[in-house]
Amino acid sequence: MSSIGKVNAAFAAAVIFLLLSSVSAYIAIARLNTSEGWVRHTRDVQSALAQFAMTTARAGRLRAEYVDSGDATLLQRQAEVVRQVRSTLASIGRLTVDNVQEQANCRQLAQLTEQRIEVMNESIQLKRTGKSTLEGQAAITRQIVAAAEETDNVAQRMYDAEEQLLSERQARVGRTSTITSAVLVASFVLALILFVLHHRLLTEQAGARARAEAAQRALSARLLSLQDEERRRFARELHDSVGQQLAALKMALSILQPKLRGDTTLQDCMRLLDDSIAETRTISHLLHPPLLDEAGLNSASRWFVEGFGKRSGIDVNLDIHDGTSRLPAPVELVLFRVLQESLTNVHRHSGASRADVSLRLLGNRVTLRVKDYGRGMPQNVLQSIREERASVGVGLAGMTERIREMGGRLEIYSSPAGTEILARVPVVQRSTDILPTVGEVQG
Repeated sequence: MSSIGKVNAAFAAAVIFLLLSSVSAYIAIARLNTSEGWVRHTRDVQSALAQFAMTTARAGRLRAEYVDSGDATLLQRQAEVVRQVRSTLASIGRLTVDNVQEQANCRQLAQLTEQRIEVMNESIQLKRTGKSTLEGQAAITRQIVAAAEETDNVAQRMYDAEEQLLSERQARVGRTSTITSAVLVASFVLALILFVLHHRLLTEQAGARARAEAAQRALSARLLSLQDEERRRFARELHDSVGQQLAALKMALSILQPKLRGDTTLQDCMRLLDDSIAETRTISHLLHPPLLDEAGLNSASRWFVEGFGKRSGIDVNLDIHDGTSRLPAPVELVLFRVLQESLTNVHRHSGASRADVSLRLLGNRVTLRVKDYGRGMPQNVLQSIREERASVGVGLAGMTERIREMGGRLEIYSSPAGTEILARVPVVQRSTDILPTVGEVQG
């Protein structure tokens, strides 16, 4: 599998696992909420049973107080408590509707409670009619106590059953919580591992790309160096071979000229020969000017700018001063090529009638500035240059690679008012007065 395939596979696995983990966590949390709901339900049943016990006991105490005191106001309170008892029983019935055993206990509890209420009502009726006697009330009290004991036993069974259910449901909640926590922790750890693997694969891929780009730059630099060597060789061949042959031909025609003074064809040949010699010399110098090797960048730049102005009709303002020492040969060559390519682009694309060229040295860095006052570059072309896309022209790409290979950088600024190119190249060893250090041109 390729490196890109591995990266995509690791990322897809991480995403799929996170989705599955999310679904599992959702299910576990839903079950946890359900279990907690059952725990709350059990506690509600226990609370209702406790409420039932308190209200029935309170109803019995109010009955006893009325029998002892005959206070009629106690009857209304006792009736209200009895209604609370019945309401609590109904609530218990609704809460235990899902439990068959508890429903049976609830029905038995309701029967015993109604019997107990009936006996209490009988006691109250005897008191209200004046037929109450100690023996009669004592007998009724014994019946109430017996019914209360049976009621308490049934209520206790129900409470114990709910307590058992509570323990089981709390244990289930604990297990669900543990499973949920384990799922979440495992999901986080495994997802983290997958994303670390994805990051590692991305890093390896980025490293491989960086190495490939470095190799490509090295190859480009090597090709550019070979191109310069080829230009130098062709220039020398044109000058030493074709140029010398044309010069010898001119000498031969010069010998014939006195003998054929009236021959217009010979005169035309002499003019064509002079043009050919001049064109050959110009092409040879443009391929690789001898001045660059013999006199340095300043003289070669001045010669090129002067010839460029004559050929193109563009007024070029050159701001370069001669010094007593020279830049290193590789730096001079790369700056001359940038100057050559920049002015060529001005002539071909800008539509400008004038341009400025300056060369400055500040510290250990030399800056070449070429600015025109034409129409500027389209934004898509400028963006392509800055992003170093493959569709960029060979000349601009070559300039960028040359400057980068020297440890410098090439900057291009463009607007409807014109284009400015700045080439900044470090100079490791420089002499004192190679160029004027009057400050670096700002882009």
